[in-house]
Amino acid sequence: MLRLRFKTREGRLDLGETRQVWRRFGAYARAHVGSLALAFLAAIGAVATQIAAPWPIKVIFDDVLIGGQRGSGLKALFDSLGATPTDIVGFVCGAILLIAIFDAVFCYFRDVLMATVGQQVVGKIRQDLFAHLQTLPPAVFERRKTGALLARLTGDIQMLRQMLVNALVTFGQGALTIVAMLSAMFWLNPPLALLALAATPISMWTSWRISRQIRVATSKQREKESEVAAIAHDVLGAMAVVQAFNRETIEQRRFSRQNRSTVRAGVKTTRLESRLDRTIALASAAALCLILYFGVRSVLTGVMTAGDLLVFLSYLRSVHKPMRNLAKLTSQLAKSTACGQRVGELFALQPAVCNAPDAVPLPPLAGEIAFDNVTFGYDPQQPVLHGVALHVAPGERVAIIGRTGAGKSTLIKLLLRFYDPLEGRVLVDGRDVRDVTTESLRRQIGWVHQDTVLFGMSILDNITLGRPDASLELVRAVAARVRADEFIERLPLGYDTVLGQGGVTLSGGQRQRLALARALLREPRILLLDEPATGLDALTRRVVEESWMSPANKATTLVICHRFDGMERFDRVVFLADGRIRALGTHAELLRTQPEYAALVAAGTDGAGLRIAESIAS
Repeated sequence: MLRLRFKTREGRLDLGETRQVWRRFGAYARAHVGSLALAFLAAIGAVATQIAAPWPIKVIFDDVLIGGQRGSGLKALFDSLGATPTDIVGFVCGAILLIAIFDAVFCYFRDVLMATVGQQVVGKIRQDLFAHLQTLPPAVFERRKTGALLARLTGDIQMLRQMLVNALVTFGQGALTIVAMLSAMFWLNPPLALLALAATPISMWTSWRISRQIRVATSKQREKESEVAAIAHDVLGAMAVVQAFNRETIEQRRFSRQNRSTVRAGVKTTRLESRLDRTIALASAAALCLILYFGVRSVLTGVMTAGDLLVFLSYLRSVHKPMRNLAKLTSQLAKSTACGQRVGELFALQPAVCNAPDAVPLPPLAGEIAFDNVTFGYDPQQPVLHGVALHVAPGERVAIIGRTGAGKSTLIKLLLRFYDPLEGRVLVDGRDVRDVTTESLRRQIGWVHQDTVLFGMSILDNITLGRPDASLELVRAVAARVRADEFIERLPLGYDTVLGQGGVTLSGGQRQRLALARALLREPRILLLDEPATGLDALTRRVVEESWMSPANKATTLVICHRFDGMERFDRVVFLADGRIRALGTHAELLRTQPEYAALVAAGTDGAGLRIAESIAS
């Protein structure tokens, strides 16, 4: 298959790249083919008015101002009607006004239809990308900067509008305008028309050459803009830390350094676009000079009238505008291709898990959990869990301990089916989680992440996140259970208080209690708590722990712990080390039989305790 490639100092552009982007996103535009067809019809009407625009002026020159020549073709009609020069001028003014009205109407409907379709296409792509991103595993977002993702979700998608909507109508109208005007120019004076075409190859060659450089420059510019957005997102989201550590100047320098790089990239892109526009303008000016010289000679020799030359020159000036627009269109397509490739990269990311074709909804759970010889690694070549076998009875409370990187949080992610194991099975009530729909599985699980996540909406909306139909009475009861009602009721708007992004207006303990209330409101059969007491003071920690240790909690509960006070309240303790279960039993049993565990308890924290345990073992 023949593929057109163009080599430049800055890279290679394959026209197939633009076709690939169109194949990926063209369906969004085809869904609005009716509106685009109407926009194109309006564009055809606008072309017709452009073709008609100079002819009334020809009448003025040939039949009123100069006369004595061949005239406009309407001279005989005017003479038969006995029209005076003033009457002819009035007729011409009316024709000019009528053409302008039709042109305004056609252009208005063209622009409105294109803008409407463009916004709908952009909105649909953005909606689909956002939905797709939500199917991806958490690791995708841990590896990528939020600011970079936001740049693709907003600015890059907006640039696709040029290719999918504007380019279709702009190219169609431009091509039709060029054909119509060149046809009229050949009809008026073929030799002059051929001379006018001399600038076309230069314009086309320049457009293709510079547009390739623009695509590369735009891609680099968008990458640098993403970096700026990522830095701003990080700093603005952690302003308290920045100010507390006196990093304002340092962060300002970091932002300024990246911002200057972005500015340079933007200037380079603009310079290339300006070079393209000016080169074509110079070629047009050169053609105009030649046409003016030979055109005046044609008028003086009687080959054409002054009005004919005026119309010809008007078309010459006008035909170079769509030519420049088409040249700019190649630049815009180059930029859209670069942005479309960046958006397409996100769409190409595949979910780590998906429902099997024969997956069934999970019936109400009793709460039994089993890890059947589970091996898993985010990188298959480097497993973080090795042959983990664990059975948890319904209603049992189990603590999971181990140093950072032992695989504690990974167990929870497998149970939530963010990932599937490389080997073995994860079972709930004897069912492999791969055999049931993820929605029905997660609906019966309550999860509190180690980094409390709250959204910039009301407290009520945050608590009912997983159960939006819950009544206010039920919400109040759950909030009272975790002692969150105490501070909520003191707020001026109570449960209607809108939180800052991430719940920054609340203390750590208050955020943690809201997260627990959100998990408990679902009345889950399985409750997963990932270091829920980290960073809390002793009093708040006891309040939080009581919410899942109390008899009111009937759910099977797995708690990842970094502290060891209160371990005796758990039914069993799982000690993970190097991705394997090192020990399993009650707190008292492990104290008696596992020196490492005893060292952990003596140290009070898992990290320091493990270092002591390793020194004891050696």
